[in-house]
Amino acid sequence: MRKQILNLAYPAIISNITVPLVGLVDIALVGRLGSAAYIGGVGFASIVFSFIYSGLGFLRMSTNGLTAQAYGASNFREANSILVRAVILGVFSGLLLIVLQVPLEKLLISVFNSSPESLKYASEYFYVRIYATPASLSVIAFMGWFVGMQDTKTPMWLTLIISIANIVFSLLFVVYFQMGIKGVALGTVIAQYLGLVSSILFYFKKYKSYSLFINKNSILKFDEIKRFFNISKDIFIRSILLTGSFFLFNIVSADFGDDILALNSVMLQFLWFFAYFADGFANAGGSIAGKYKGAKNLKLLNETIKESLRLGFHVAIAFTLIYVVFSKQFINILTDSAKVIILFETYGFWVWLIPLTGFAAFIYDGIYIGITESKIMRNLMIFSILIVFVPLLFIAKLYLGNHGMWAVLILMLLTRGIGLKIYIKKAVEIKELKVKS
Repeated sequence: MRKQILNLAYPAIISNITVPLVGLVDIALVGRLGSAAYIGGVGFASIVFSFIYSGLGFLRMSTNGLTAQAYGASNFREANSILVRAVILGVFSGLLLIVLQVPLEKLLISVFNSSPESLKYASEYFYVRIYATPASLSVIAFMGWFVGMQDTKTPMWLTLIISIANIVFSLLFVVYFQMGIKGVALGTVIAQYLGLVSSILFYFKKYKSYSLFINKNSILKFDEIKRFFNISKDIFIRSILLTGSFFLFNIVSADFGDDILALNSVMLQFLWFFAYFADGFANAGGSIAGKYKGAKNLKLLNETIKESLRLGFHVAIAFTLIYVVFSKQFINILTDSAKVIILFETYGFWVWLIPLTGFAAFIYDGIYIGITESKIMRNLMIFSILIVFVPLLFIAKLYLGNHGMWAVLILMLLTRGIGLKIYIKKAVEIKELKVKS
């Protein structure tokens, strides 16, 4: 089982790890433009797009879980129909976001209580990057489908193509054409459309025979569409709450001024970096778990969960050691702002706690997505964010300042991991799985 997870995990890790690296390059580029407001602006806009894409993350998650189960049941016609439905929805959602870009910018950017300069840069970035959304959402759907098909190598190549293109074009537009923050956003737009073209080419190269399964009646099956939207609804609520918590964290951070905002934006990169790495194991474990759910094999499903957690724990220990030893070196790479570097001396120890307190939540998320137990995920997220995180964040900010805010964020990670652990037995022991053990 370990070998099976690792074979799927290592390409997923390579692909996932490039995502925060692109974010690090963006932060590093704007961090040398001369003002902390640039970092704050990119931080704001990046959170806005994370909020949007996480809300629509069901395009990947629902597609992943449902495809894995169809694959496990050898129902390849339905597997292909899932992809077509998801891509159509992704394109439509992206076009709708472009149409609604002005009210979205007013709603999502204006909520930040920050300097006019930071908000100006955030808006500039937003109005360029929004045109990437149809491609970005379609690529998300393709990647979820490939992983559901037990294929993590294709998403790895896709992510590498997108990431390298993003870095190259961002550097070109910022350094050579002196386009500033708009250049960073434009690099992302071009990279996403290259990613969409590459997704289509990979599909026809590796799964050309599957195109024979495409027909209107299969795609428009009401029961399957209803199931997709029921699962997606729960994942939407879960994702909006999770990303909204980080969105709120940045809003509250802005109350302390541009320097603390910039510090917290940089420190959150440590969380994203670990999360994307841990998600490699979560995606692999979830995809295999979904396959065994489709095959109705409870024994191997439980074995998959246990082994995924063991591997996740080992990764968490490794990252803790890396953060303890090298976090100061990382902060100097991310910014040359003397104020931010000095502030990190006081607050940086919080990033040491992220891996061990967060790994269980990340691994279990992958498992729950693979077996499409979305209601449990949704309910636990509602509790973790609305009952624990939000009220305690404001109390901690008032009495403990930025230290208190980071303590509450760590508590939220722990709450999610523990809750998902408590309910995992209920999630997997369902009637349809008791047919075969």
